[in-house]
Amino acid sequence: MASGLRPDERLMEDRGHPAGLSDRLEANARLVTYAQPIMEHLHQQIARSSSTILLADETGTILRSVGDADFLERAARVALKPGYSWSEAAMGTNAIGTALAEQRAVAVIGDEHYLDRNKFLTCIATPIQAPTGGVLGILDVSTSARLTQVHAQALLQTTAEIIENRLIETVADAAVVIRFHHQPEALASPLEGLAVFDEIGNFLACNRRAERLLGIADTRVTRPPFWEIFETRWNTLLDHALQSSARPTTLRSHLAREFVAHVLVSNLQRVRTSLAARENTTTPNARNLPTLDDLDLGDKTVNHAIRRARRILGLDIPLLIQGETGTGKEVFAQAFHLSGPRRSGPFVAINCAAIPANLIEAELFGYTPGAYTSARSEGARGKLREAHGGTLFLDEIGDMPLKLQAVLLRVLETRRVTPLGGGPEESVDLSLVCASHRSLKALCERGEFRPDLYFRLSAMSLSLPALRERSDIDALARRLLHDESPVRPIRLSASSLDLIRRHPWPGNIRQLRNALRLAAAMLTSDEDTLTPAHLPQELTDDPDLPPPTPAAQSLRAAESRLVGDTVARHKGNISAAARELGITRTTLYRKLRQQAAP
Repeated sequence: MASGLRPDERLMEDRGHPAGLSDRLEANARLVTYAQPIMEHLHQQIARSSSTILLADETGTILRSVGDADFLERAARVALKPGYSWSEAAMGTNAIGTALAEQRAVAVIGDEHYLDRNKFLTCIATPIQAPTGGVLGILDVSTSARLTQVHAQALLQTTAEIIENRLIETVADAAVVIRFHHQPEALASPLEGLAVFDEIGNFLACNRRAERLLGIADTRVTRPPFWEIFETRWNTLLDHALQSSARPTTLRSHLAREFVAHVLVSNLQRVRTSLAARENTTTPNARNLPTLDDLDLGDKTVNHAIRRARRILGLDIPLLIQGETGTGKEVFAQAFHLSGPRRSGPFVAINCAAIPANLIEAELFGYTPGAYTSARSEGARGKLREAHGGTLFLDEIGDMPLKLQAVLLRVLETRRVTPLGGGPEESVDLSLVCASHRSLKALCERGEFRPDLYFRLSAMSLSLPALRERSDIDALARRLLHDESPVRPIRLSASSLDLIRRHPWPGNIRQLRNALRLAAAMLTSDEDTLTPAHLPQELTDDPDLPPPTPAAQSLRAAESRLVGDTVARHKGNISAAARELGITRTTLYRKLRQQAAP
């Protein structure tokens, strides 16, 4: 409405007449509950200034007012009180209505008011943002005095942010609250960033200061999960929160910004249930199996695959993993399962290439008693129904017969399974992960794979790199060695790591794991370091092995000099030299033999 017009003021008052205030209060109970004490605190700071603090809902209807008695009476005469709407449609130009319409802080002074009767007011209003986006309400200061606008707006903005923070902390499904800032002194102040996540690290909400501190877009729209914001692993953060929540920790964002943070588990039961579910999953030895966090050892390609996979956790979107044989496709699928909301359900795997074509359908869909000649008398549920509530992993899906591909496509569309031999259909609720070392796109072009099934499965497709292409092979080798010997620590010598880096590994991670398993078995009881002598002979005798790098040669020469000098200094006393070097006598003897060998 244009300023300066003189409408029928009775008509405007009728539009603002209170109707259903109790319903409005009930619908905005959380907002009122958290805002009321903060409004009273704000009023104490500006008391005796002929003013009132007002809280309005998203329609502009005033819900609560706190103020000086004399001014409240005067404000009531112009319907500036609970139950009346102060939207622009109801009252013309005013701070509450304009802040609501423009979704920003505004000030309306004297003659700027649309109605003549309101021109004695100076009003400043600012929106209260909802935790999940949009405007939840309006906070307003109205007075007959001339406030210092800059001071009043800053005070009102800070108060609104305090209310927003209280609402964010209590958002539905919140399990972990993180307060952070560059400076530790800013924690527990209005300057701190505040972000809340569920028990598995999915982003729920954050305040405006968190967005500014992190330098990210409007999180109410993008909602990036924890691992796309911070470098710290989610499980590491939870361990800290459960063990020493009173002590601050350090968080580093992916934009290389470092923060001091307090981490609070706001829903202890949800977090503990989540952790227990991971430990008690139906998969054997699940507590020792990695999550997606655990697979991220530093390789950029693997990190990219992990970040893409995380985006569909809990969504009805199939995951297709491609890569050479032995690159860890099943491990990745299992980690995907353990990282999502179905982690407490079953993880059911079937290798389509390892089962005869005429039996795959029975394995997948199950069968009724006597469905075919060699069927078990009691029948079978089938992998699809066994995976209900969890994840089904179809390895080497490129080897699935064409006829069965059509049936699988129908199941994915209808989410219903009919066992062989008849019987009632059953609904299935599962997450589907598929893998293949062959290009499904190329198989489609050759007519060996259904294009419609390929398009259904490849909504989220990712590739795992071959071991020879990974930049984190040192960390991966150490992780595999730890998995082989979790109780007895075993180290890898520099020369062993150099051999591992240079080997082409045609069998990828599977071959490396077997090599380290054999090497660990070759250690004597008093040895704790794997050397080339422990590794399979195929690694040390490989004629195609590229020559050592200059750095590796220098490292070996330095080790040789150190061993020789130490033995010489102890005048050939092997026991004393071994103690100084921190190795066993057996290891030292072997190193001396290697040096003496032609």
